Amino acid sequence: MIPRPRRLTPPAAPGAMLKRFTTPAPRPHKNDDERDPEYLAQIRSLPCLKCTGEPCGEAAHVRMASAAFGKSSGMNKTPPDRWASPLCARCHRLSRDAQHTRGEAYFWAELGINPLLVCQQLYEQRGDPAAMRLTVLLAIATKGNL
Repeated sequence: MIPRPRRLTPPAAPGAMLKRFTTPAPRPHKNDDERDPEYLAQIRSLPCLKCTGEPCGEAAHVRMASAAFGKSSGMNKTPPDRWASPLCARCHRLSRDAQHTRGEAYFWAELGINPLLVCQQLYEQRGDPAAMRLTVLLAIATKGNL
């Protein structure tokens, strides 16, 4: 006679072995080093890079990745504030040819401005409103000379 197989675990009610949802997964905390509210306020006081309206009123974060600038990108992740550029609401997100409407790479290529270079220069001059304003005005004046 063949011996009957034995259970390794005691019998359990259907579904008892399933994982239980107890608490939501912790959301990753934004790195405080990446957020600088004072710097964003300075960016919002500058002229818009596209229409030159003053003050622009919004800080548009550049999401494009670039190895040359040491900038990575991530889905649904706001980049550090150092990669913010001055754009008005219309040019940033409201009009048909806005940064968020057309696609970021196309928007900046059509505008003829390297946003990562502008962001890098602005961040190096943070705290000096006159130098930051000059950087934006030079970027506007030299559009098309990437």
